[in-house]
Amino acid sequence: MKRGIFCLALLLGLFIISGCWSKFELTERGFVMGVALDQGEDGKIELTTQIYRPTSTQTTVSSVTTSASSINIKTRDDSVMEAIRDIPIHLGRKAQWSHLRVIIVGEKLARSNNLGHLLDLFYRDHEPRSSVSLMISKGAAGRLFEKKPLIEQTTAQQFLRAKESSYITSAKTVDYNLLDLVIQLRSANGNAIVPFVYEDKKLKDIFSAAGLALLKDGKMKVVLPSTKVEGLLMLRNAYQSGVIEIKCPGKNREYETAEVISLNVKTKPRMQGDQISINISLVGDVAIGELKCSNINSAKAEMAFIKKVEDQLSEQINSTMKFLQSNKLEVIGIADTIYRKNPRKWEQLKKNWDTQFAELPFTIQVRMRLVTSGTISSKPAGFGG
Repeated sequence: MKRGIFCLALLLGLFIISGCWSKFELTERGFVMGVALDQGEDGKIELTTQIYRPTSTQTTVSSVTTSASSINIKTRDDSVMEAIRDIPIHLGRKAQWSHLRVIIVGEKLARSNNLGHLLDLFYRDHEPRSSVSLMISKGAAGRLFEKKPLIEQTTAQQFLRAKESSYITSAKTVDYNLLDLVIQLRSANGNAIVPFVYEDKKLKDIFSAAGLALLKDGKMKVVLPSTKVEGLLMLRNAYQSGVIEIKCPGKNREYETAEVISLNVKTKPRMQGDQISINISLVGDVAIGELKCSNINSAKAEMAFIKKVEDQLSEQINSTMKFLQSNKLEVIGIADTIYRKNPRKWEQLKKNWDTQFAELPFTIQVRMRLVTSGTISSKPAGFGG
């Protein structure tokens, strides 16, 4: 009986105390969509915060007028937190960070500061999510937020979608976020890759999410060109989809193409005593994209076409490896593999790992399969033979 009374009292208490104990009104907050961080001439941090503004539409007899969907607030201080606390001075609302889409760090700031330290607040505060996209820009980051979005409501959202699409459909960058950065910084060698973004100098409001910023000790060291990103994604077995171009022999600027449907890559270090080498094997399927100079009318012709694809894939891998070795930046994951398999061995290697990686011999093995020619036969459209 007493137990029943206690349970009833507890339920009544829950009904009484239920409610919004920490509510805030929408009109009291400004929802942040994007943040740009730059280094000022005096060394201070310049913060550009893009805040969503609910669209107001005015309709007349002849037209519909829509106001901009976002505004940019600029603040500056010695620390990120103090710069953020200055936002209400101009906005008249407290910044709300739960809907933050993207953080862009200017190249100058990224080269002089450890990104893990610089972005510490965004990991520590309870409002931003660890899934917030992160990029490094060529030149000043704040300038990019001044451009108009092409199709999205805000520039921040446009950056987010451009980066995602660039990775999934073109293999020109990676779709990484705050969580991915801290995982990389805490890996065996601490090197990291971050998506790179830049503006088109000739076309207004056009920017590109392509290429990667390579980090050492948390600081940006060099940019991996977009033409070599596909090779890096293959080495990391993170290749989603892409196009392989094959030059037609004896013809200037005429290429055939093949689309990579699936690709499985194994990058394995081989250790024999103090000698280390890397074995890279690729197995996958391709589809014909464009034919201009090949007529695949036999098994022999098909094998010849596949061989061209395999050679091109091997060249991409080789070119990317040479770039990484020349810059002494191992961002493939070999150090992590060695550490997991043999922690003691890694303790011996890590002090001079960058130099040793630059001299590692590697072999490449590629085996591809042609699975489809598309909706027409395996010869150029209009081919009469």
